[in-house]
Amino acid sequence: MDKTLCGQPELPADQFLYERRGPWPQPSPSYPLANAPEILNVPPVETMIWTQAIGSRYFQTEIGFPGAAAANAVVGGQLEIPSDAEFVRMMTNSVFARSLRPVAGSNTWISNFHAMELMEGDTVPGTFVRRVSCVFERNAGQFSCTRIDVANPTGRPLEVSPSDPAWNLAKAYALQGASYVGMFVVHPALHFPMDTVNAITKTAVPRNHPLFQLLHPHSAYALAVNNAVLETEDGVLSSNPQGTWFDPLTATGLVIKRLFGAGYAGLPNPPGLYPQYDYMNPWMDGSLPYGHCLRLYFDAFLGFCETVEKEILGACPNDIYVERWANYISAQLHGFPDGKAIFQPGVLTRALAVYMWDVTVSHAADHYSYTHDVTPAKPPTPPVVGTTLAAWKFLRLRVPPPQHLSDGAAVKLVGDVCPPDDLYRAEMTQELFLKPATIYPNLVQTTYAFTSLPLLQAQEKFHADLRLVAAKVAAVMPNFMPLEVSDTMKDYSRTISASVQY
Repeated sequence: MDKTLCGQPELPADQFLYERRGPWPQPSPSYPLANAPEILNVPPVETMIWTQAIGSRYFQTEIGFPGAAAANAVVGGQLEIPSDAEFVRMMTNSVFARSLRPVAGSNTWISNFHAMELMEGDTVPGTFVRRVSCVFERNAGQFSCTRIDVANPTGRPLEVSPSDPAWNLAKAYALQGASYVGMFVVHPALHFPMDTVNAITKTAVPRNHPLFQLLHPHSAYALAVNNAVLETEDGVLSSNPQGTWFDPLTATGLVIKRLFGAGYAGLPNPPGLYPQYDYMNPWMDGSLPYGHCLRLYFDAFLGFCETVEKEILGACPNDIYVERWANYISAQLHGFPDGKAIFQPGVLTRALAVYMWDVTVSHAADHYSYTHDVTPAKPPTPPVVGTTLAAWKFLRLRVPPPQHLSDGAAVKLVGDVCPPDDLYRAEMTQELFLKPATIYPNLVQTTYAFTSLPLLQAQEKFHADLRLVAAKVAAVMPNFMPLEVSDTMKDYSRTISASVQY
């Protein structure tokens, strides 16, 4: 068989979505060696579609939500610092569990937010950050927090225990660390590396190829969404946070992007804590409920993508478009298999499954959990406007971190460390950028432009498999993001989306 074309014609440019004119990944303008490649030239049609389908919601929220945000800020400021039980719930049974690591040979687990030191000394005036780590013990499946270590620039970390007066303040700094590492180390690795796969698929794979048909429905909005996040002043990565009326972050966008590098290029110290991004091995720790739910869904994607691999490679074992696709992406993206490795058994299956699972379940579940889990488990009194409060994310802290075990003894309420303007900004940002806002079709309603009967049948099986997984997930973690609307949750916007669209 002719390996050059593998029996395939060399198709003309008009058989590709954008006539092979791009989009194409380019080095990040902010930190070219540390951050994932960006798509700086988004096709105008994708920007137009984003503006109509998604951008319009931002404009409406900016106009209509400030009053509600102010009311929620008042309620949030009156909240008590989370109890130990609430603190452990958020740190171990939500998106924050992504930072939990076991200590070998023991029942000790540690959440280490060492990357926070990348912002130290460069925060908004009057705000503070500090690297912290939380020590947990796990017995019979239940976690308890035994200590929070707060870094001390002058020497050994301050070891704060639940009985110490500094405990509430230490918990606030721990939740701040979890929020920033979750949002700006872990979550960007779900967004921005996938732009390379998205763009190269649209540029280099013919529209009638099963690979294109599989990935295109999961790639509709992301290039415009991510470009708006990274390269405009209308989001939370502003160069002038105080100049906006919704940016609640404790540093400028350029400083925040240092955290992105910790999740992509990795950090050398301490060794192994922030490894280099590896496309083929995303986090899904099955020993934790959140990771177990992600893994259950991933298996459904593997089954679907295995059928697609068989269809593609059964027709052409050395498919030239798959080979080029892999070579182009692997030259840009850490851990992606090249044009030789992609033809090893199961590799194409996994590469496709990682992309689809990442931009749907893994991405959407993080947004859902960050909004609906990192907040009081029971609605506060008076009730909030909307769904949840942002106060316990502690995105800005106005009281310095404890340096002695007696520091912060007067900290009882959120308002003791976060003034109303900061809380108002957090509420605006949660409503604008953090909460799920799924648009039709969601994941389980997504269809594919397949013309092959086996692939159309595989699509139906995939939908059925997703529903079976959703039932298993609900038994493991009832608060995990729902797959579709139900009698108890009728809000379509909270279901798992088909792509990155918020």
